[in-house]
Amino acid sequence: MIDLIGKPYRYGADGTDPDGAIDCIHLVYTVLGRLEISTPAFKTDWYACGWRQISRDLLSWGKRIDIPSYDGDVLIIPQTAAAFAVAWSQGCLYINQDFKAVAWCPIGNLPYSHCFRTKSA
Repeated sequence: MIDLIGKPYRYGADGTDPDGAIDCIHLVYTVLGRLEISTPAFKTDWYACGWRQISRDLLSWGKRIDIPSYDGDVLIIPQTAAAFAVAWSQGCLYINQDFKAVAWCPIGNLPYSHCFRTKSA
């Protein structure tokens, strides 16, 4: 996953463009795929809806948890809009809005509103 750190952010990008740009949703899907964790059903509506709707949708894939502690736990983080992050290596991979790139930080340093773990875990 370390190769994802520093990849540029671009809204709607899935990581397959020559510059490797990715958005928060596709970042989470990439990490889950590499960890061989099933992914939630993708909804383009997530780009326009709030964290409540996203959370309801994620409950069909996973269960709500209080604290992310396993690689692959999915977090909803409060930014200008609801954004996705994913737990990995005792931290979180997320889109850093200041640098417009994928970043990692310790779990305790990234505020999140909701967290989910796949039901198959």
